[in-house]
Amino acid sequence: MNIKISNLCFKYDKRSEENTLSDVSLDIKSGTINVLLGLNGSGKTTLLKLLAGLEKANEGTIEYGEREINSISIKDRSKIFAYVPQHSNVTADIPVFDYLTFGTANTLNFYESPKKEQFDLVDKIAERLNIKHLLKKNIGEISGGERQIVLIACALIQSTPVILLDEPTSALDIKNQHLVLSTLKEIISEGKTIILSSHNPNHSLYLNSNAILINKGIIKEEGPAKELICVDKLREIYGDAVCVSKDLDYDEITFKD
Repeated sequence: MNIKISNLCFKYDKRSEENTLSDVSLDIKSGTINVLLGLNGSGKTTLLKLLAGLEKANEGTIEYGEREINSISIKDRSKIFAYVPQHSNVTADIPVFDYLTFGTANTLNFYESPKKEQFDLVDKIAERLNIKHLLKKNIGEISGGERQIVLIACALIQSTPVILLDEPTSALDIKNQHLVLSTLKEIISEGKTIILSSHNPNHSLYLNSNAILINKGIIKEEGPAKELICVDKLREIYGDAVCVSKDLDYDEITFKD
């Protein structure tokens, strides 16, 4: 199902005169990957939180199919949206395998325990993201980058049609950045809808995504990354130092002195 965002406005402090997001309208097509691009404080994280139902808009609506998301119960919403925050406070002394198994809770009845089907899914996703060696370790014992991959794995285990990721590669080394981005490329072919934020326009190009440019809480433009992401448009947001490299089959975005 498509996600329709209509005239969305939001502010954290209702007494403030300035909105964090202003009059945001988007149509997110089912089965697409969409990358939110913009400076720090532009509203990317806030938009993802609104989509996940963690914040409620002051004005406007977000609809999934024919349903306004705030009318959907938390249990049912967990079957639609999986959300991976940029920063996590998950430091508990709990084995990674057990933590990942929690991702299957939305498919279980009240008081029902996970069974072989759920355990097999955890193993499958752990292998896909190359973290099987972490399964017996406690969450608190692994690095921040490893923890980020565990959170992404948990979102995949949740088996929702929509996955929301806030800066999913920010804590990762270049090898694991590629692992995560290539995995996102793969799961689009499985019919998932993905919305993620990034500070790197090249991620949008690599994913061949729909790009959404946000500046000061306003959607400036959106469209296919390889049409939209160009120096002139990005300089309006990131400054005059933006330039391109010709080493790839697309114009990689970089900076000059």
